[in-house]
Amino acid sequence: MSARRPFLALPRSRGQGMIEYLIVTMLVALLLFVPTPLTNNMALADYLAQAVRSFFRGYSFLLSIT
Repeated sequence: MSARRPFLALPRSRGQGMIEYLIVTMLVALLLFVPTPLTNNMALADYLAQAVRSFFRGYSFLLSIT
């Protein structure tokens, strides 16, 4: 009788995780830098930067009056 060997991945399937990671990373980067109507035709990165800037402006004003 022969001993059963565990399933070995085929050589062509090696590196699949890296390809999936690259695709997801590229999609996220694309979403950050492409203007959308949802954010008033601004890129999401610009929209987030504007929100942080606005928050910091209010925060620094609060600190200046205390």
